[in-house]
Amino acid sequence: MLAGHAPVVAAIRPGILTVTTGGTHQKIIVLGGLAEVSDKGLTVLADVATSLQDLDRAKFADKISDMEAKLAEKDGSELDRAIERLDHFKSIQSQLNSTALH
Repeated sequence: MLAGHAPVVAAIRPGILTVTTGGTHQKIIVLGGLAEVSDKGLTVLADVATSLQDLDRAKFADKISDMEAKLAEKDGSELDRAIERLDHFKSIQSQLNSTALH
């Protein structure tokens, strides 16, 4: 963080977060939450966080199918939010299936 700048808090969308500690990298799936940047560094408060190794990919795929099936029950802004969240989940699934993460 640059000196003299105020801390920033922002909403984060579902995605894959890479945490680097002492030269090791751990990929964590985050399903929304908040990120705060301050003079102490970056703090992420996630709604749900699962390490890549602990993710049950079959259950994740089932969750996406369930979200798709429930789209028909929604309308208006609720439908817009559901489609946006579904897109984020599909993006995570696509990244999981890419060779870059294996």
